[in-house]
Amino acid sequence: MESIYQRRLSKLQESQNALVKAIDEAHKDNDHLLLFDYFTHLAFVQTDEGNSIGAVSSYGWAKKEVEKLNNPYLEALLNVNISDIYYKSGLYSQSLSYLDQAQRLIDENKIVKLNILSLITYNKAENYFRTKNYDSLKLCHEKLLGPKNQSYKLHTYQKRTGYYLSLLKHNYKGAILEINALFNDKLYVKNELEEQLLARAYLSDGQIDSAKFWVDKQLEQQSKVNHPEIKYQLYEMLAQIAERKNDDKLAAGNYKIALDELKQNIANLSQVGDKSSQIKINEVQNLYYVNLLKYQRERLWMLFAIALAVITVIIVAIFYRSSRQKRHYEQLLFAAKKQELATINSHEVRNHLSNILGLLDLSKDIETKEELLKIQRFLQHSAEELDKNLKNVSEKLSEKD
Repeated sequence: MESIYQRRLSKLQESQNALVKAIDEAHKDNDHLLLFDYFTHLAFVQTDEGNSIGAVSSYGWAKKEVEKLNNPYLEALLNVNISDIYYKSGLYSQSLSYLDQAQRLIDENKIVKLNILSLITYNKAENYFRTKNYDSLKLCHEKLLGPKNQSYKLHTYQKRTGYYLSLLKHNYKGAILEINALFNDKLYVKNELEEQLLARAYLSDGQIDSAKFWVDKQLEQQSKVNHPEIKYQLYEMLAQIAERKNDDKLAAGNYKIALDELKQNIANLSQVGDKSSQIKINEVQNLYYVNLLKYQRERLWMLFAIALAVITVIIVAIFYRSSRQKRHYEQLLFAAKKQELATINSHEVRNHLSNILGLLDLSKDIETKEELLKIQRFLQHSAEELDKNLKNVSEKLSEKD
């Protein structure tokens, strides 16, 4: 809160000092969400200060913290913030790349937050305006006028992209009227480049005194001191104004200052590029480790699947072999039983049956009672033996395998 308060008073160093203390406290608790917030706000303050290198570095630290949180929405928001520092440094392709990453995170994770969608669309419009891409800017402007938007700055986004279109169409008089009207619009939130664009519109329209007034006004502002990317354009306009007034000496002096500011801006851009490359290297390394872990997990699953398949094949083979052996033993047992039953049938059952039939045949010629009783005893014995053998056959047939 102290940092936010000091930032609103434009005391940027005091704001940074407060944030550094906050970061130290958050580190003690290992609070990744607070660290993400604090590093992001530190980048905001450094951007206001014109310290693009420090801002990119702070965003890099914020990115490390958000990766630990595994929160796609915060990651998308961070990419939008990172895109802003590249936009302000004039690195528009990098800025658009981060905005595309943010959009991809929103789409892939089906995040329904209209505020960030509006912010992405507006930031893309800013880049398209700087690269003079009228058609893409117009598409963004129309999208901002659509229903799927939500932001306390939505009115500002719509109005600003509106006069951007007028400037790209070289309708400078119309743009001047639109910008001046916005200065009196209570719902409109001015930004730091509004007056510069108004000065450029006046200069392009031939109103050089009005252009000089707005350029001088901006150069008097303390907030522009550490912003060579802004100052070199302001001094370039002063040089062009001096040329139109035929003051070659003043024009040359302003061109020299503009050149010095441009050199400083280029030096800053090279350092920003170095920081950006380091962040990209870190991202690639993180992606490598993520893919490595993914590969290791997939490899383990593959080995597990192979082992499971081998075990399954072995088990199936064992069951198949056991089943074949069982059938083989059953066939042997059946053959043995069949042989045994055949033996019983031929040697015992048929033997007793033959005795009974023979005795019955003898009984036809019996003449005495004693002989009849004797044959009856033989028949009784043979019948009992036959019954025993038949029971034996029945028991063998009913035996389990």
